Amino acid sequence: MRTLKNIVLLLFLLSAVVVLGQKKKKKKKNFPAEFGFQIKPIIPVNYFGAGEQTFSDSVVDLSLNSTLGMSFGVLIRQKITSKIAVETGISQIKRNYIMRGKGTKYGTSDEGKFGYVSYQIPLQGLFYIQLAERIFMNTTAGVGVDMYPSSITSKGDKYLIHQLTLRQHWINFSMLANLGVEYRTEKKGTFYFGFSFNKPFSPIGETTFKYYYKDNQVTKTTTFLNGNYLTIDLRFFFPENKDK
Repeated sequence: MRTLKNIVLLLFLLSAVVVLGQKKKKKKKNFPAEFGFQIKPIIPVNYFGAGEQTFSDSVVDLSLNSTLGMSFGVLIRQKITSKIAVETGISQIKRNYIMRGKGTKYGTSDEGKFGYVSYQIPLQGLFYIQLAERIFMNTTAGVGVDMYPSSITSKGDKYLIHQLTLRQHWINFSMLANLGVEYRTEKKGTFYFGFSFNKPFSPIGETTFKYYYKDNQVTKTTTFLNGNYLTIDLRFFFPENKDK
């Protein structure tokens, strides 16, 4: 944890040094900060550790799957040069899951859905490649500071399967990576389409499943939520105000 804190602190210091250095040099070309927002549907995939989890014992088969989630928030981007920029902001993230249980002895079954909400402050560096006059490809890498407000609990449709997810940390950290293309206009702003990968450095929650299979008899199993996901990124940045 101390190493992660040092990394985040170093990113802040490097950003501050670069920005202050640009101001002191009084470069002829000015890069005003850009403000925008983003919507990022979370795609359920079976790669990068984001696929189905299954658990079985002598009386029940359980499964946990990611479903379509959503992330949305605001962004602030500061260009350092025409090819390099830094980016931060804040987003709300809702990971959605579906749990299923099927009794192997008594023919019972149940399923239910639950969501897990968190907030993220990204600290990212961007590198641009110009493809055409107004089209740019960029790649992004950085660290996300994640905040989890609470633990959650829920039940299945038939009240046979119960889950309790305890947050592992109030603050956690994630590795962020992104690849996308943006179209820039002077009057209408910048339109962006891309893909992102988010991988927490440690599990985001510990989930305990209980399944009631006969006369209130219960079986229990515990697993960890790793929180990995892929997103489709839709972003919009407002036109630059060159007077400021």
